[in-house]
Amino acid sequence: MILNRLAFLPVALLMATSLFLLLSQDWRRFFIAIAVQYLCVFWLVALVWPVGLAAVKLVVGWMCAAVLGASQIETDLEDQSLVGSSGWLFMLVAAGVVWLVVFSVSSTLQDWIPASSPMMFGGLVLIGMGLLQLGMHNNPLRVIVGLLTLISGFEILYAVIENSVLVAGLLALINLGLSLIGSYLQVYSPEEANPE
Repeated sequence: MILNRLAFLPVALLMATSLFLLLSQDWRRFFIAIAVQYLCVFWLVALVWPVGLAAVKLVVGWMCAAVLGASQIETDLEDQSLVGSSGWLFMLVAAGVVWLVVFSVSSTLQDWIPASSPMMFGGLVLIGMGLLQLGMHNNPLRVIVGLLTLISGFEILYAVIENSVLVAGLLALINLGLSLIGSYLQVYSPEEANPE
């Protein structure tokens, strides 16, 4: 199957999109990166699941991106916690450390999780970059996207262990719930709730 022969291509795309999600300030490109990330998740999950069941990951991911994108009211994603070239350099070095750790421990973890190398790399990259996004930013949109990235990595690794329609539905419900919470947090502002 052609998906198996090109399995390291989605891993490279996952590394690129997760880094772009960490650094991006343009919200339109930010949501395109989320869509590409879910396409890569679909590709990796389709290596072990039937394509119809793996397509649930793709459709739900794109729905999450659409819900979050529809509620985006600001013009940029600038976060004041890490600004300037030193903040970008710090995030690049942190992403490099995450990738180094992932490539160092993935072969050891294959003793516990019987995943192929591309699936192990892809899942661990998303888990590590999701945790990094959660730790670096305090913007509600970026926090929700960090959680979605973290869960996507878990879904890739869990797909190797369990092939269940019920689990796929439950994970889809969690993803959609997180995106709805994220869209609510983007639209809601405490100043409007407590006028002075």
